[in-house]
Amino acid sequence: MTWINMLSPLQWALLLAIPPAILSLYFLKLKRQQAVVPSTMLWKRAIEDLHVNSIWQKLRKNLLLYLQLLFVGLLILACLRPGWSGMNRVGERRIYIIDHSASMQATDNNPSRLDVAKDKALKLIKDAASNDSAMVIATSDRASVEQGFTNNRSLLENAVKRIEPTSQLTDVSEAFRVAAGLANPGRVSFEDNVDIQTAEAVPATVYFLSDGAVGELNEAEFGQLKIEYVPIGDAETQNAGILSFAIQRPESDSALAKTGAISAFARLIQHGSDPVECTASLYLDDTFIDAKKVKLLAGEETGIQFDLEGIESGGLKLQLDHSDALPLDNVAYAAIRPDRQVSILVITPGNNALETALGTQRVMQLANIQIEPLSHLATQEYQTNSSQAKYDLIIYDSCSPDKMPSASTLFIGGLPPADIQPKEPEQPAGEPTTGDPVASQPQTGATATTSQPNAQSAKPEQDQWAFGNPTGPVIVLDVNRSHPISQYLEMSAVGIVESRSVKPPASGSVLMIADIGPIFAVAPRGPFQDAVLGFDIVRPTQDGLEINSDWGIKRSFPVFVFAAVEQLAGGVTEASAPTVQPGMPIQLMLSNRFKSYQIIDPSGKTQTIDRGPDGRFLYTRTDQLGVYEVRAEGLEEPVERFCVNLFSNRESNLKVGLELKTGSESIAATSNTIRARQETWRWLLLLALGLLMLEWIVFNRRIFI
Repeated sequence: MTWINMLSPLQWALLLAIPPAILSLYFLKLKRQQAVVPSTMLWKRAIEDLHVNSIWQKLRKNLLLYLQLLFVGLLILACLRPGWSGMNRVGERRIYIIDHSASMQATDNNPSRLDVAKDKALKLIKDAASNDSAMVIATSDRASVEQGFTNNRSLLENAVKRIEPTSQLTDVSEAFRVAAGLANPGRVSFEDNVDIQTAEAVPATVYFLSDGAVGELNEAEFGQLKIEYVPIGDAETQNAGILSFAIQRPESDSALAKTGAISAFARLIQHGSDPVECTASLYLDDTFIDAKKVKLLAGEETGIQFDLEGIESGGLKLQLDHSDALPLDNVAYAAIRPDRQVSILVITPGNNALETALGTQRVMQLANIQIEPLSHLATQEYQTNSSQAKYDLIIYDSCSPDKMPSASTLFIGGLPPADIQPKEPEQPAGEPTTGDPVASQPQTGATATTSQPNAQSAKPEQDQWAFGNPTGPVIVLDVNRSHPISQYLEMSAVGIVESRSVKPPASGSVLMIADIGPIFAVAPRGPFQDAVLGFDIVRPTQDGLEINSDWGIKRSFPVFVFAAVEQLAGGVTEASAPTVQPGMPIQLMLSNRFKSYQIIDPSGKTQTIDRGPDGRFLYTRTDQLGVYEVRAEGLEEPVERFCVNLFSNRESNLKVGLELKTGSESIAATSNTIRARQETWRWLLLLALGLLMLEWIVFNRRIFI
């Protein structure tokens, strides 16, 4: 038996003053008024009353007195909160981790698994000792601390009640790392390899309420944590779901392509021991267009295909007309990308390798390409279109403009104008120039630009490009495999006669390194991106074109051209819009003409996204399932679509795990009837209430008899 104090000293003083007050009522002498009576018949009765109300008389047996004192005694005892330990040890600290991922929306437990988990968490909080502190963590594919450590039950209960269902996947590793941060001490390693513990470990008990669809856990992260796994849901719940859904256009030279036909593909699965027959219905922008009967065998995947004609744009929804415990995975979305050819201007002295790479089928699907000679730089058409953002990308092959255009750029061998370079310092008359990282030779184009004053030349040097003098031969040492433009390039066998070193601004990225330093880099410029390749493929001379590199005949050159066009211009070639799982970020390939775009989510809400420091657009609010549209100011039609789908075999499998895997060992499920403490004070209060009712009955019987 254990006792827990529930009152403050002042409250105890008031409560303990009640029994003496009750006793005093039975000792008090009533104050009576004198009265003259005509007979002595009432004298005996008056003497008896006087004896009864005498303050120092011996207290006679009185049932009401005993009932009243017993009632107060039970009340005092209840305030001490007696109880005893239950099946579980009570720790000083508790951590409640509640899974609210997609599978916890299953309705095999009424009203849902998440609601049952929250009810059990509230029960555990209610049964804990008053001096126990606890925290509440909600977890899906990320952890959210709903309430830090506190012994305030009201705060803990409100934190549990605030947890809302999500459509996200399950990954509890972050939640356990957060919990382990309390229980495990921090450590510091010094140069002499001495490992120092910086804080004492604080043991804690983790109550993990989940259906167990969490994969394998890393036991090394638990440390001082004692894990109690409380399984939620029925062990053998069956469920059908959609694992993938996408669309594809036929090849451009096929007969089906001329009819505007598309094909929609889906993979379905049935988790459980029984086969299921259902109908797969297809909708275009919520309008029914087709349906197919499908039989799903137990534990096996099934594929279906829809062939559609005359559909040019819009969003598709596939729905399984089947009632099961998780409706979330019975719906999937796909979208047809808007027709969006980017506009590219190529100014070249006659680079056959470049023109051939731009003439491939994939690039032609991606872009509308205009190829012009070097003389085009001096025309009014170029001046107007380049300043009014008529092009998504301009490729300057062995040439350079007077100033940077309102477009993304790719310089092949040409030196960019002074807009993005540090201003060349003025030299005293008659004094020769010294070696400078910025080349001072004239440009091949309309005019030389390195000596022109420009407002941007006042920028710090780290915010501008810098270039070395031509040198060679050059050997490529490495390429940046993490960047989309250079991730597939093989340059070890490429020969380069002469190249410049290329140093981008601090916000840029080096994509290719040679023995002379960086020779290819990319950097953002406001809403645009600039890529500079330090060497020519071919270069004009007085005797005609001269080959400077054999890269143009290598297989990696068309790969480079396509990746550069796709990344710098923001073009797309796939018919099916990209899809991501709930909560995952998506990187959007969008035109550089606009500084920002508007994203319309499935509920109709709009959010504006701006270009990131690396020149890309990143969208992170992908919590809702459905089709998202990307729009640009001034355009009626969307410029892009993407979808959010569950597409998770683990979430669709609603079979409840009875243990958590931790490598070579496992954590068995704890009984669903965990109680940290068996309380008796509630029964004492109930008994006290019964005594109070009995006292009232006895008192009234004496009055009326």
